[in-house]
Amino acid sequence: MIERLKAWLETRIGDFKGKPSKKAEVRQGTQDAPTRRYQIVRVGEPEPPIESYLITDSKEIPLQPGFLVGRGGSCHLKLTDPGTSRVHASFSLVGKRWLLRDNSSKNGTLVNGEPVRSALLKSGDRIQIGQTVLVYEER
Repeated sequence: MIERLKAWLETRIGDFKGKPSKKAEVRQGTQDAPTRRYQIVRVGEPEPPIESYLITDSKEIPLQPGFLVGRGGSCHLKLTDPGTSRVHASFSLVGKRWLLRDNSSKNGTLVNGEPVRSALLKSGDRIQIGQTVLVYEER
C-alpha cells in the first residue's frame, strides 16, 4: 500500500514539474534515443575588445554603450557650447564598430566636415558638435 502511495505521489510531483513518471520514462526509453550531452567548445582565444576614445583639447574620454553628448545633466560628456542641444548625439556599439547618431539636434552633427544623422566611425574621424570638435580614436 505504501509503495502504491509513493508511486502515485511521484507521478503527481512529476506532473507538477512537467516530467514523466519513472514508468513512463522506461516505456519511452525503449523508443527514443537517449539525450546527448553537449559541450561548449572554444575556438582560439577571444579577441580583446577595442578601446575607443573621444579626444578633446584637454582629455581622453573612453566610450561606453549608450554614451551621450550634449548640454544636459544626463549626458556623459557635458558641453557648454551654446550650439549644442541638451542631448545632442549618442554613441552605440554595432558589432565591433561605434555608431554615432545625431538626436534630431537643432544645429546638426558633422563627421569630417559632412552633416550626418548617423555614421559608423573609424579611427581619426573628426566629430563637430556645435563649435566643439572631438576626435574619435581606437587603440
